[in-house]
Amino acid sequence: MFVKIQDITSFEPYDAVIIGSGPAGATVAQSFLRRGRKVLVVETGSATVETDVQDSYSVIHGQGHFDSNYWPQHWIRALGGTSAVWAGWMKPLSARNMVSWPVTRGELAPWYDHAAVTLGRDPMISTWQSAGVPGFDLKPFSRGNTARYGEAAGEAIWSDTHVHVLLNATISRLHPRHDRTGIERITAFVAPDLDVEIDIAAHQTVVLAAGGMGNAQILLGSTDGTNAAVGNDTDQVGRYLMEHPHFYECATLIVKESFAFTTPPPSFGRFVPALVPDDATHAAAGGVDASFELAEIPLTPEDDLQSLIVERLGGQAKAYVLNARTEMRADPSNRVERIFGTDPSGLPRLRATCIFNADDYRSVLHYLNALGKSVADQDIGRVGIINDHLFSNVTGGGHTMGTTRMGSDPKTSVVDKDCRVHGYSNLFIAGSSVFTTGGYSNPTMTIVALAARLGEFLGGKA
Repeated sequence: MFVKIQDITSFEPYDAVIIGSGPAGATVAQSFLRRGRKVLVVETGSATVETDVQDSYSVIHGQGHFDSNYWPQHWIRALGGTSAVWAGWMKPLSARNMVSWPVTRGELAPWYDHAAVTLGRDPMISTWQSAGVPGFDLKPFSRGNTARYGEAAGEAIWSDTHVHVLLNATISRLHPRHDRTGIERITAFVAPDLDVEIDIAAHQTVVLAAGGMGNAQILLGSTDGTNAAVGNDTDQVGRYLMEHPHFYECATLIVKESFAFTTPPPSFGRFVPALVPDDATHAAAGGVDASFELAEIPLTPEDDLQSLIVERLGGQAKAYVLNARTEMRADPSNRVERIFGTDPSGLPRLRATCIFNADDYRSVLHYLNALGKSVADQDIGRVGIINDHLFSNVTGGGHTMGTTRMGSDPKTSVVDKDCRVHGYSNLFIAGSSVFTTGGYSNPTMTIVALAARLGEFLGGKA
């Protein structure tokens, strides 16, 4: 249920304070709700997206491959968070994408099933695949209705009396205990000249679920100027910023008319076909992952090269354009950090530096060459690489990952395998900011799976 700050006479009854109402925050809240436990969800925005709030609270200076207009589009300050602009594409990470995580793909498997059901899909989307061509498997993306987590879509959550939602309020600072082993107080900015101090009792938990930028921003802003910011004793908060490089129309694939890819069963639902390197091809590229969407297009009879290829293939053929969605290497120099100025709540403005390296490009080129060799060796088709599209027109998927990464070593990570901030007993982080690596898959399914796992861990505590 929605509350105003004056309605809250005591913060003592809450078992958790969840900062952010997007897929991560809502999923953690649901876990508490199933056990009849009470939570307070704090959201900067209103029930719907408001331009003035976006313009005031989502400013980011962009450097590298994404400018200052890019990141704010994917940091939505409203109930439901960035699910408001989610396109509904879903796919889990694979085991090879998680080899450097402190959590294995096997451990996450039941939570992926949970996420699929929660997001309105059959759990089979996590595992279904078929043979594509030698060296590549067919692993489609699930694409269907989107779970927005806004007021209408999340009515069961936001209307429950055990979930109190405080809109138009921003957590502007976390106050650590003197020994920096936990959070003892948080400051909420509610209105100009109105900051509310919330004491955190021994039984309460604080969960940051404010998005890939917001989680880092709150931590970086939680300092008195003499000590390191909360969770940043080893200067890891904000590092390892990742996106998913997208290379649209980077190649064409022409195959014999008789050649057909296997389609998933009807229970899979709507899908987007994609070729993905098998493990051997992936290893040969150095471990950076990629997928290649197959979008059928008409042949161009006036194109002499296409006509020659069709003739070589027996006179009957079909064509696909390939859209690559790929992984970028996790690099500590790609990061968000404080710059001059603050937002209305007093949180620091951010600069985001995100630069793809040569391996991020080279791996895609390697895969396209491997695909071309495979179909040519089998005499089923030919691949044409469109160089300018591959090297000049790269963009992103709107996926902000890695700024509070998960790991076992506090020197190279911010949270542990349970999403607990290293050294802090009662501070946890949910969302894509904890991703150790990004894979090529859209992050929403993994966000929900990790948040459900965290919610079970926290909500199940006595």
